[in-house]
Amino acid sequence: MEKRVLGAFGLIILTWIGYYYIIYPMYAPQRPAPVDRTVPQQQPGDFATGDDPASAYPPGEAPEQSFDAPRSFDATPDAAVTEPGRTPPPHIEDRPRQDLAADSWDRSERVLFLPPAEGAPAPRDIVVENQYFRGVINTMGGVITSWKLKGYRGIGGDEVELVPPDREAGPDIVLTTERGPRSTRALRFTADRDEVVLGPGQSSGSVTLTADAPGGLTITKAFVINRDDYAVDLQVRIDGGQGLALGSKYYLRWGGGINVTERDWDQDLYAFRGFASLNDTVIDEDLGTEFEDPRPETTGETHWVGVRSKYFFTAMVPVDRKARGYRLNGRPVQRPQYDDRQIAAELSMGLASPLTDNFLLYLGPVHYNTLESYGYGLEGAVDLGWTIIQPISRITLISLVWLHQFITNYGVVIIVLSIIVKILLFPLTHKSMKATQGMAALQPKMESLKEKHKNDSTKLNQEMMKLYRDAGVNPLGGCLPLLLQMPILIALYTIFSSTIELRDAPFIGWIQDLSLRDPYYVLPVLMAATMLIQSKMTMKDPRQAMFVYIMPAVLFFIMMNLPSGLILYWTMINVLTIVQQAFQNRFFPVQPAK
Repeated sequence: MEKRVLGAFGLIILTWIGYYYIIYPMYAPQRPAPVDRTVPQQQPGDFATGDDPASAYPPGEAPEQSFDAPRSFDATPDAAVTEPGRTPPPHIEDRPRQDLAADSWDRSERVLFLPPAEGAPAPRDIVVENQYFRGVINTMGGVITSWKLKGYRGIGGDEVELVPPDREAGPDIVLTTERGPRSTRALRFTADRDEVVLGPGQSSGSVTLTADAPGGLTITKAFVINRDDYAVDLQVRIDGGQGLALGSKYYLRWGGGINVTERDWDQDLYAFRGFASLNDTVIDEDLGTEFEDPRPETTGETHWVGVRSKYFFTAMVPVDRKARGYRLNGRPVQRPQYDDRQIAAELSMGLASPLTDNFLLYLGPVHYNTLESYGYGLEGAVDLGWTIIQPISRITLISLVWLHQFITNYGVVIIVLSIIVKILLFPLTHKSMKATQGMAALQPKMESLKEKHKNDSTKLNQEMMKLYRDAGVNPLGGCLPLLLQMPILIALYTIFSSTIELRDAPFIGWIQDLSLRDPYYVLPVLMAATMLIQSKMTMKDPRQAMFVYIMPAVLFFIMMNLPSGLILYWTMINVLTIVQQAFQNRFFPVQPAK
């Protein structure tokens, strides 16, 4: 029996090691191989008036058509990109900037750029701000160039920046025409104000950007900022354009993806995913791990599309009517010292001029209750684990958030949660301990049967089962509490690894973030020590001594890099089990088998 148990645990350990060192690296972000990033040249027959990105600018302002060249929207390359005070963390200052030609990497067809109207104003930044965020919208294309969340700190201690510093995110409008897709990214919009900064007593504010393009086309984007909201209302108006021979649809495009915000760069990058809600089903796609051909549009009633990192999420939601489809594409991006991933998301909308569409743009944390409150099913982007685990994850998350209303320290919340779980499982644990004690009491008789039927395994098993029945002992009864704990452990691991609640949540002293590993491994050592004490209290067979010492050591190495909040919970469960075992041994001692 002991050999079989040791063999089973050995198999589990080998499986874990195989996953960690073989399977995980296969799907972890890898440094991509060099690829040809040559931008397609303008072909004869395309718009002579200047659909080429270079011709979208007055003389002397055309950007270089190189993937890694600095982005030049006006005479000062970075003026439209970096607002005052926006300094990337030191280790990413060397990121190469990209120009407009990189914006069509995710499409199989070439995207050309509608040129700005003659005499259009120079690009400038519009600041939008409420109590949750400070954003920057640039009038070149009317796209977001910065979006900082005030309540969260990122790499280097600065406010979390959701827009990658080397590219705009969107929302860009791509029109279909008889001559192919045309982006409005190069249009120079006129804004009706310089900023929207909501102060006390101001519930909302708006900024409207308007641009004229060839063919009699007028594009209007109106951004509405609400004081107590991560989301922004966007109204898109398309008028005219008969000279462009518009097609039957347009795309609202979020091309730049989402920024890496966590100190653990690889773990954050590993969590990058694209999402869409198609026909009331949430589509979850792992993108950007390798170079691949652009994916075609997926058609069907689309409720929203978005991109998420480990803790943050950007989404576009059509409000008045559903989108006709969506497109998600990703690619790895090679940096001098590290890897990155870029995921582009598009909504396909029906097009008729004149047209007015309303959208909701969410740029904020992966917070279940917040996402659920919008009523569009955005909470489907929250990773709650396997389908069978999701109800437990949801209940556990609700419990943590509810307790946090009364207890400000999430570490103490976890301790209280472990006490509650232990109380709920007390009757089952009591029966389990009695079963373990019963097995210990039967040990002499079991050894006698083994000696008596050592050459007849069938007879031995029959006699053993009869012995268990006569003594009223279930040999598997001792495993029940552990089996019941496993779903909770998996749920907690999922919650601590992918929801915002425990991000940057301190406990005591050296533990300043319960979503990260213990930097000094104090909690893993305590967990292993409590497991050792617990095992010694229940060990009755001296032959199990090696097993008692091996398992805590093995689990220490398996769990040492898991979130410290999870280790704290498991350590507390061990401590409470030790207390219950001491109580059991004192008041319900082992009775010798008759």
